[in-house]
Amino acid sequence: MLGVVAYFSLIPNPPGADINDKLLHFSAYTGLSAGFSTLVHSHRQLSGVAVGLIGFGILIEILQGLTGYRFMEALDVLANSVGVLCGLLIRLTPFPRWFRLFESRLFTA
Repeated sequence: MLGVVAYFSLIPNPPGADINDKLLHFSAYTGLSAGFSTLVHSHRQLSGVAVGLIGFGILIEILQGLTGYRFMEALDVLANSVGVLCGLLIRLTPFPRWFRLFESRLFTA
């Protein structure tokens, strides 16, 4: 999942692509956070997920600034970070239990 986000964050934008950049950042990091937060059990591990993903988002923005065809933006870091925090809230729903059930059936079949 991290590799896919990194790839699409670092390739040139296709010409004529009219997309809501901040919404994509928010959605991607919400998905990453929700996915990883369902795999951990302790609050310490959950904190590690949050810090790691926020750090990953900052690193990707720095790398974008070095490409010459993408730009580093503080608002992207904010969208990523808010997405991470919203993804962590998903842990308060039944979704993590459903995800683990789905995963156990998928990989044990």
